[in-house]
Amino acid sequence: MLRIRDYRFLASGQLLSSLGDWFLLLAVPYYVLELTGSAMASGFSLAAGTVPALVLGPLAGALVDRWNRLRVMIAADLVRMVAVSLMLWVDSPDEVWLIYVALVLESSLSQLFNPASAALLPQLVGRGGDLHAANSLSALIAGSIRLVGGPLGGAVYGVLGFTAVVAIDTISYACSALYLSMVRYRPRTTACRSTGAGRGQVRRLVAEIRDGVAQIRHSPWLVALAAAGALFAIATSAVNVGLIPYMDRVLHASPQILGLLFGAFGAGFLLGVPLSRALARRFADRTVLVGSLTALAVTFAATFNTPVIGWSAALFLTIGAPMVCFAITSGTFVARHTPDAMLGRVSATNGFLQAAASLSGMVAGSLLSEALGIVTMMNLCCVTVALAAGTILLMPRRQPPIPEDVSLGKAA
Repeated sequence: MLRIRDYRFLASGQLLSSLGDWFLLLAVPYYVLELTGSAMASGFSLAAGTVPALVLGPLAGALVDRWNRLRVMIAADLVRMVAVSLMLWVDSPDEVWLIYVALVLESSLSQLFNPASAALLPQLVGRGGDLHAANSLSALIAGSIRLVGGPLGGAVYGVLGFTAVVAIDTISYACSALYLSMVRYRPRTTACRSTGAGRGQVRRLVAEIRDGVAQIRHSPWLVALAAAGALFAIATSAVNVGLIPYMDRVLHASPQILGLLFGAFGAGFLLGVPLSRALARRFADRTVLVGSLTALAVTFAATFNTPVIGWSAALFLTIGAPMVCFAITSGTFVARHTPDAMLGRVSATNGFLQAAASLSGMVAGSLLSEALGIVTMMNLCCVTVALAAGTILLMPRRQPPIPEDVSLGKAA
């Protein structure tokens, strides 16, 4: 994959900006808690980034399909750089609101960046085997960052302070924009643009958003995949909410053991990348999707009904792999079988559905853990993942046609 010049710059930019984001993930809540002494205020810093995904998702997708996607990504990086730098001015409880503003702005621009990146990728690498390889490499990057980004961010925060963490994230966005500016690919045809102003412009934008939803609704493959993705997001979000209480109250694990278990999960996440590529070579996407979700349901059931630390360490290693296989295969399927002119809207609509499902899963996981107990809640998550696997079975066995509307950039 790295032989494709433009993809190298795209992947490098994403690596740097994502690493900076994970640095902030731990530092911001701790800093807010340190300033205010309020757990609620600290929690708001985590929630601030989720709201734009629910409010702006489909709208962002429609705009991405109108505009030059590469320019959207560069502009988003530059604005996110400025937004994050606002946190440098916060040094008292009365100024914490500025952190919330910065997080909302950063997340809002990410709603443009992410679907633009998803839509640009097939234009750079095509819709064949290189597309799956590119998504696999992206997952490998994401898994590696997840494994080291949080601990590194915590270390930098502890040694150098909050200002250093913010500065690193700001620089990472600047570097990402620089790398993206080096991409040579330019679309041969301009994206869909609308003329006029006022109500006519708004009506046209709403119509374009509806077209993106209709693209999913009229495809039995995309409908089943979107429904399965939502169930997957509900279950995994609920599991994330219950994971720490499960380790503490059921496994009675020490902080050191918690770290080892999370490390095992991260290692499994990375192992899922080559596994996904091997499965893609041998089986149809539908088979890989059903198998991944079925394996995840079984793994969840085994993990959360075996409250022994030794077994849990081995089982945690097996959780990440099927999750990654599902994520890579579903993302590749959408990119491969969606017309280029609609890809931004379809990606954003799926992102909106998954964000809403994730929020629902977090709320449901918290409430059900208290009402029914953590283990029972985790078992309900197993059932939800199994339902997602059943939903994939509704996809027709015959693969949909691959659109022939992508102009490839030069690999040189």
